[in-house]
Amino acid sequence: MVYRILALDGGGTWSLIQVKALTALYDKNTTGHTVLKDFDLVAANSGGSLVLGGLVENLKLGDLFNYFQDEQKRKSIFSPTKSILNRILRLLTKVGPTHSTEAKLPGIMQLLPNKGTLSLSSAAQGIRRAGSNVDTHLLIIGFDYDRNRAAFFRSAPAAGKQWGTGDSSPITLAEAIHASTNAPVNYFDAPTIFSNRSERYWDGGVTGCNNPVLAAVTEALVLGQNPTDIVALSIGTATIALPWPGPGQSPSPLTQAPTHQSLIADLRKLATSILDDPPDIASFLAHVMTGAGKGVPAPADSRIVRMSPLVSPQLDANGNWVAPAGMTIAEFSYLVDLDIDVVEQPQVDAISAFAELWLQDKVSNQPIRMNGDNLQLELGCKSFHDAVVAWNTINGGFP
Repeated sequence: MVYRILALDGGGTWSLIQVKALTALYDKNTTGHTVLKDFDLVAANSGGSLVLGGLVENLKLGDLFNYFQDEQKRKSIFSPTKSILNRILRLLTKVGPTHSTEAKLPGIMQLLPNKGTLSLSSAAQGIRRAGSNVDTHLLIIGFDYDRNRAAFFRSAPAAGKQWGTGDSSPITLAEAIHASTNAPVNYFDAPTIFSNRSERYWDGGVTGCNNPVLAAVTEALVLGQNPTDIVALSIGTATIALPWPGPGQSPSPLTQAPTHQSLIADLRKLATSILDDPPDIASFLAHVMTGAGKGVPAPADSRIVRMSPLVSPQLDANGNWVAPAGMTIAEFSYLVDLDIDVVEQPQVDAISAFAELWLQDKVSNQPIRMNGDNLQLELGCKSFHDAVVAWNTINGGFP
C-alpha cells in the first residue's frame, strides 16, 4: 500500500497559498478531516502548521481561507512587540523583532476553539485513511531554544529497530503551533514558553525544515515504511528566484543584485535565510531517499510532488526576462519586497492574486531541482497543473 505524506511549508501570511492549492485539489466546501484522511502522515512547519491546525479543527477549506483573509485575525498572530528597545533597534538597523510572542497564542486559539487545547494524539483521534488501522500521524516542527536542536511534536511515537525512539508530544495542538510559528530575530521578540513547562522554542525553520518534506519522509522510514512505497505532496508558500544579469546587462527589478556586505546586512540575511534556498533542498533529498524516481510512472518523474509558486520572471521569445503573465514589473517588485508577516489587506490581496495566476499556470511552479542561473527546470513539475497530474499519477500506487 502506498504511504501518502502531505508536507506544508512555513511562510507566515503566505501560507494562504497552501489553502488555495488544497481548494483547487478539492473544493472550498471540503472539510479538513476529509483532506487529512487522504494521508497517512501530515507534517507542517510555522505558517503551514496553522493550516494543519485548521484541517485538524475540521474547518471547511473556504472558512480556513477566510481566517487568513481576516485582517484582525492576522494582527492577532502578528501583534506588535511591547518592547521599546526592540522598536528602536528595528528603526535604526532594520534588524530586530517586531511582534509579540506572548500575544500570539490567543490568536492561534481563535482558529482552534475545539481542538486547540487537546494533545496532538487526542486531536488526531479517529482521523485515519481508509483501510488504515492507525490515525493519521501528525508531525509539527519546532526548534528547542535551550538544547539547540530540532523538536518534533508528534501525535504518536515513532520508533524502529536501530532508529531509536521518538515520543509523542505532551503539549497541546495550539502550543505546538505556537512553538512552530515563532520565527526569531526579525519577527518575534522571545522564544515560546508555556506556563507549566520549562522548555522554550523557536520556529522549526531554524532546523532547516521550513520545507518539512524531508523530515516527513524520515519519519515515515522510522515508522517502518519502505522508501519506494512513500509518496509525498509538498505544498509551499512561494519562493523568490531571480536570475543573475547576463554579461553586459544592467541590473533590473527582474534580476538578482549582489548584497552589499555589512554587519547589519549579514544579520538580516541570517535572520531571513531560514525561509530561503537552504530548506528548498529538502525536496531533492526526499526525492533521492524515496528511490530517485526509479519505477515512477510517467508523466511523473518523482515520488515527491512539489506544489509552490515561483516569484520569478519569465523568458520571452527573444530570451529577455519579463514579468510573469498577468503582472506588471511594478506588481512583481511589490511582491518580491513583501515579508512573511504582512497583515495589511492590499498586501494579502497581492499574494492571493499571485496565487491565482499560479493556479492558472501563468506563474511557474517550483521544481524539485532547477538551474540556479537560468531558472530552467531540471526535475519536477513546471506548472501547477503538471503537478496535479503528477500527484494523481502516483498517489494511487504504481503499476
